[in-house]
Amino acid sequence: MTTSPTPETVLLSSLTRLMAQWSSTAVHAEFARIAGVDIDAGDVQPIYLLGLDGPKRVSDLAVMLRITRPTMTKQIARLEAAGFIARSDDPSDGRAVIVSLTDRGTRAFEALVEQGLVAVHAALGAWPDADRRRFADMMHRFTAGLTGPSVHPKEHRSEEIS
Repeated sequence: MTTSPTPETVLLSSLTRLMAQWSSTAVHAEFARIAGVDIDAGDVQPIYLLGLDGPKRVSDLAVMLRITRPTMTKQIARLEAAGFIARSDDPSDGRAVIVSLTDRGTRAFEALVEQGLVAVHAALGAWPDADRRRFADMMHRFTAGLTGPSVHPKEHRSEEIS
């Protein structure tokens, strides 16, 4: 790209780097190790989502994590066998299953969040309090403006790639 970066291209680049690092299984494995949580790194994200949002249908977790239902079902089985989550019938639909954190899962979530906060504090360490608050507000507003797992960019081509 030969043009000057725009705020949007800088943001996209930063988000891409953030997601590549923050969502990597290596980061999840390190947080879990330091937190003393005996969990497969690939199983950390459902723990985070259930801890942040509360009980969910298995199918909703699959959509949020952008994985297939069979893959989510296997992951749920591992987490249940390890004592991190419990299943219950969905009272509004007898065919669906709701999963929630157990006490062990809640303790794991809290320990993982603590490690995440250590990383956030390290990144923001030299920032003045006003900048931290402003950044947190802007990030919250930005992510609230995203439409979630069903985001589909408009299909258009600004230039032909040959």
